[in-house]
Amino acid sequence: MRTMDYQSLELCKAGDALSIEKMIQEYQKDVYRLALSILDDPDEAEDGTQETFISALRALNSFHGDSSFKTWLFSIAINICRTRLQRRAAREKLKQITLGIFRIKSKDNNLPEETLIQNEADTNIWRAIQQLDDKHSIPIVLRYYHDLSISEIAETLKIPQGTVHSRLNIARERIRLFLKKSQND
Repeated sequence: MRTMDYQSLELCKAGDALSIEKMIQEYQKDVYRLALSILDDPDEAEDGTQETFISALRALNSFHGDSSFKTWLFSIAINICRTRLQRRAAREKLKQITLGIFRIKSKDNNLPEETLIQNEADTNIWRAIQQLDDKHSIPIVLRYYHDLSISEIAETLKIPQGTVHSRLNIARERIRLFLKKSQND
């Protein structure tokens, strides 16, 4: 099945497991190599490949044969890899911002004991923030480390204010649970 024929495509659309398996086997190495060349990380490339096939299977009805199946599949893979790169960059930026804030806070303390306690607390909070996904960690950082108002966060992230409130509440609860769990460990 080097090129996706009409019958195989229809069987995949109908959810035929054998046809889906054949399709994945046929294109998996090519999609993985593409993802690896973009992401430059074998684990991320593997995740991106899996995500590509999941997305492709969900969107099979949108494939009309205007291009080759491989081209269509590659366009999905490229979009997924771009999103992964954006997330990676956002996480790295958040990490740098947070580490910078922690350094500033620790310089403000005069007593070594206070610095040690604050550094441990900051490390635990940072670990908790790292456990959050981007949609929950970024509002936390904007609110509590950059002192942005709810309306400013909403404007920055281009989401409704109610969504900001919801994400902050969820994030605070997840951070609280993480800190409670780490304290008990």
